[in-house]
Amino acid sequence: MKSKIILSACCLLISVSSVFAHALWIETDPAGSRGKAHAIKIFYGEYAAKEFEPTDKWYSDVNTFTLWLVAPDGKKTQLTHTAAGDHYTASFTPDQDGTYAIVTGHSAKEIDSGYIYQFNASALVSVGKTEKISSPVSANDLYLEPVKDPKGKSGIVKAYYKGQPAAELTVVVSGPTGWSKTFKTDKNGLLEFEPLWKGTYAVEGSVTADEAGLHFEKPYEHIWRCATIRIML
Repeated sequence: MKSKIILSACCLLISVSSVFAHALWIETDPAGSRGKAHAIKIFYGEYAAKEFEPTDKWYSDVNTFTLWLVAPDGKKTQLTHTAAGDHYTASFTPDQDGTYAIVTGHSAKEIDSGYIYQFNASALVSVGKTEKISSPVSANDLYLEPVKDPKGKSGIVKAYYKGQPAAELTVVVSGPTGWSKTFKTDKNGLLEFEPLWKGTYAVEGSVTADEAGLHFEKPYEHIWRCATIRIML
């Protein structure tokens, strides 16, 4: 059974360090129209606080990220993006009804104290009449997706880690009033919450794993991964 948590207006912030509390965020309208260009923005920084880094100041080589569009029929297309001050812009034109997924995943080139920092972000765009708001699991190591509440009262997110439901994942939910709170997913990778305000909720999950290897010919011992998504409630 999913655990249900009512959000309270207290603020609990998590991060590996003050620098790596930053994350990639995709901002776009969750509803699109066939034949009409759909705008996308990609930010790096603290979404809840609206503190975003200029694109030429992003950590390591994070500004070399690759942006992908997954169409309802499963076709995957790379999207071009352009720097615009504190964010990048991109767009696509839907040509079919269904749910489009916009995803990016980037492991920063720089290794800090034995850590690789991996940034994942996604957004979903529904076009036409569709009951399904979720998309197939992304190829990203860590992935968050919204789950439609049949009663329309709760915000529900499912987390996946390496293709499997991510139990006990640390998740920060930030509400439209500017506060944020830390939670854990249940054994099925689900987090269900009752929103106190109408608006956009920014959701960020993170996990640290002890993994060793070479990255750009340099040794590492750990990987910190984060994933983000925005939900309109």
